[in-house]
Amino acid sequence: MKKKQILTLILTIITSFLFSQNKKELNETINKLRLDSTALELKIEENTLMISSLNKEILDSKELNTALHEKNQIQLLEFQKIEELMKEIQSVNTLLCDSLGKLQKSVDSIKAYSHITHFVQAFYNSLELSEEENQRQYEFGDVKFDLDNFSSLIGKNANYSEKRVENLSDESYHDRYYIELLSIEEIKFVSDKIIVRTKVMYAGYEMGSFYNEELLTLQDKKGLLKLTSWLDVDLFKMEPSEYEHIENFTKDDFYKWLGSFNKN
Repeated sequence: MKKKQILTLILTIITSFLFSQNKKELNETINKLRLDSTALELKIEENTLMISSLNKEILDSKELNTALHEKNQIQLLEFQKIEELMKEIQSVNTLLCDSLGKLQKSVDSIKAYSHITHFVQAFYNSLELSEEENQRQYEFGDVKFDLDNFSSLIGKNANYSEKRVENLSDESYHDRYYIELLSIEEIKFVSDKIIVRTKVMYAGYEMGSFYNEELLTLQDKKGLLKLTSWLDVDLFKMEPSEYEHIENFTKDDFYKWLGSFNKN
């Protein structure tokens, strides 16, 4: 009996000791888990804050990218406008260059035509005296007609009516013939020749007025113009006087009276 009690006591002591040890370890384990849990919560909170920060940065980056994209679009549109403007400027410059080129050609052409026009005017003027000189010739008959200007404008072996020149410059009766350039109708450049079509009015004492179309051929030799041909095209209008001797006056009569290189 006593032995049994001793054994029971020993078992009780051992059990109590073991239970006491297990409870201590359990408490330590629980405390460790609590610490681990607290650390994990702190880590989760830290990670959550980090994720929130990253999300904010991502959002900011998206907004920045959106703003940059919009800015790039605006700049692209500006560049397109600038490119279109440059094309317009280039087009205007091209038109301006073309216009300047045409203007230069026009200026050169005007200079050339002006030179020809002055020559033609000088040619016809060389065959007519001034109104004062004609009046003096009519009253006194002492005005000598100088053909030096006419001769200086005529090329060697030129084709023209010498009779017409003699009539217009006759020493005694040149005041009875009158010549006036009305207009220069056309100037053409053919090979090395210049063809000038003119309209001219002739008048004569007791004859009336006659309107003739003529063709002048000029040659330009190093800027010096010379007449090589003076031909009649057509008598396009007649205003004869009322004198009987020209009652039935015809074109052929006109050219015989005045003189013509190619109409006789």
